[in-house]
Amino acid sequence: MIEVVAGILRDARGRILLSQRLPGKHLAGSWEFPGGKLESGEAAADGLRRELAEELGIVVEICRPLLSLTHHYPEKCVRLRLLEVPSWAGQPTGREGQSLRWVTLDEASRLAMPAADRPILKALALDGRYFISRNPGSYPGNHASRRSFLADWQKALADGSRLLQLRIRGMDPESLLRLGQACGELARAASARWILNGPPELAMETRADGVHLTSDALMALSSRPLPEDRLVIASCHDPVELTRAGEIGADFVTLSPLRATDSHPRARPLGWKAFSDLCALSPLPVFALGGVRPDDLEAVRDHGGFGVAGINAFHS
Repeated sequence: MIEVVAGILRDARGRILLSQRLPGKHLAGSWEFPGGKLESGEAAADGLRRELAEELGIVVEICRPLLSLTHHYPEKCVRLRLLEVPSWAGQPTGREGQSLRWVTLDEASRLAMPAADRPILKALALDGRYFISRNPGSYPGNHASRRSFLADWQKALADGSRLLQLRIRGMDPESLLRLGQACGELARAASARWILNGPPELAMETRADGVHLTSDALMALSSRPLPEDRLVIASCHDPVELTRAGEIGADFVTLSPLRATDSHPRARPLGWKAFSDLCALSPLPVFALGGVRPDDLEAVRDHGGFGVAGINAFHS
């Protein structure tokens, strides 16, 4: 296991800084987030300050955790810790002779990048707070219940939610299709992305931005169920499911339950230690689920996760 730290630097136009790997290095010529190997016992923030001073000639003033993941290359295993750098002193330059480039996320997606960095590009385009809908009462037979559900969805958008999951249990596919289309129109009007918790083919039919797979659906798959322009998020609870999510090419996982919940009283909560350990094993960015609130985001990132997801605590 090689411990690596990297930083996300953005310019005034919101572009991110990438550095090109030098000839003779592993994955030479590819573009990556600037950073490098951590020294033994070195904290991620300290290592990033050291690396960016050596590589770019800048002084990091503020940095904070964004996410972590582990990638297995054929020749090595890399654990990557990514930190945001909102403030620094100095002008970044390639002090080791490497080329630098400020790019948009779309431009970065067309560059050759290490496989470990690819999931990060999608994370950088997403909100770290993942809203999950409540079941809409007696709908589809009750139109008042449908109106109430859509009003709740619209309120989440008005409150700033930009990543939402439509999660309905026991609804027939035709009713779910109609509800998904209505939710999708509201989400697109707010420039938000929405995910269908259901069959991947129905996610495509509703024009959802992606699909959320249950753990059973995840374990039944052998390949990615949607094209790369859609998101695939999978429910995970243990190392086996995390591994499978990486194998099928998912983009994110939810990891649960972090804390005890009334909805799953028999589920044993992970707690922060086990959550952090599983994040260290995950090949993908992790959303914490189960007893978490939007204001837990900073704590989740301090423990290696990327975001927070929830139902009741996310409904104001």
